Amino acid sequence: MRSIPTDLLRAFVTVIDLRGYTRAGEQLGRTQPAISLQIKRLQGLLGVSLFTKDGGSQLSEQGELVAGYARRILALNDEMMLKLTNRDSKGKLRLG
Repeated sequence: MRSIPTDLLRAFVTVIDLRGYTRAGEQLGRTQPAISLQIKRLQGLLGVSLFTKDGGSQLSEQGELVAGYARRILALNDEMMLKLTNRDSKGKLRLG
């Protein structure tokens, strides 16, 4: 069984949400070509086209399915990281 890296899923969801590879790259601190390569890698791992051939940012049927799972996986990942990251500070904070 293969695993899908969360950075690929996050790039995919960000492209969808921001409607573009360049804007997704800016948001994620990557270049547009790097985002493009991540999407190609994700498509290769899954063996499907995530976007339709005619519309650059139009999701395919498989892309819609992957987007739903990706959002759930990322939400669980982010929730876990938030809960495991100790945010309780026991020291003193001085503002001066």
